[in-house]
Amino acid sequence: MTLEGLQQARKIAYVFSGGSSRCAFQVGVIQRLTQLGIRPAMTIGVSAGVWNAAIVAAHNQHRIRYYWKSYARMPRVDLRNLLEELSPWRYGQNHRRTFARFIGEHLRAPEALPCYVSLTRLRDRKGVLLGTHEVERPIDLLLAANYLPPFYTSTPLVHGERYGDGGVTDNAPYQLAFEQGCDAVVMVAVKGESEGGLYKSFHDTDHIIPAEVRDRVVIIRPRHRLPYGFREFRWQKLDELMSLGDLRTREVLLGERHAQTDIRAAGESPTTKVLRFYRTVMSRI
Repeated sequence: MTLEGLQQARKIAYVFSGGSSRCAFQVGVIQRLTQLGIRPAMTIGVSAGVWNAAIVAAHNQHRIRYYWKSYARMPRVDLRNLLEELSPWRYGQNHRRTFARFIGEHLRAPEALPCYVSLTRLRDRKGVLLGTHEVERPIDLLLAANYLPPFYTSTPLVHGERYGDGGVTDNAPYQLAFEQGCDAVVMVAVKGESEGGLYKSFHDTDHIIPAEVRDRVVIIRPRHRLPYGFREFRWQKLDELMSLGDLRTREVLLGERHAQTDIRAAGESPTTKVLRFYRTVMSRI
């Protein structure tokens, strides 16, 4: 689908895959799409991508860089947290603070967009998609979507169930958008094009969009494997990722070509490492 196709679409969904700190790439995509006049009708997020999905749904994307900068500046380790969450990692607390400051009740306002979250139900390891409008406390749903020990040691109870990171079971839940009546999807992922297809789940690591909907999906992702860590908090590096997202959006939709997008990492694929880590963790919870 071209830029003209997006501009003519009646109902557009933004889908943000997971990728921890690398989801800063999605910030540049969001900002460029906004400048191009693209307006989504709903958002779907996975793992760290849920924070970007939520702030867009709350119509606060103009503050998205401040959101990321605020979160990146917070201390990540505090031994006192051992008494509250049995972990020295403060990720849960930090997310609650930035959510309250930049999203909060805006996500429950009448004008907020529908925002869906990909989750893995822990009792049977099945993928589930829930909307923030379906729960009493949206922050619990977003935290559950990021649950992965040892960084998160307790996952909130949502509708009587415990959930974990949705990247395990569906890291590219674009099908929901079509089920909800969307005629176009912008799929933003962090796995590089040269690495193969989209990472969708443990069992589908090189996913190809089916032919019947391919012409209605715009995929924006890096050209190559990103040379940034999954737990990168240096603002300079996060800012670089955001700029890269902007440039790739311009390449995909405007036909431009930028030398900066040719950066790539060396060594073993992070996808291989993450899959190995996820399998180990999920087998023990």
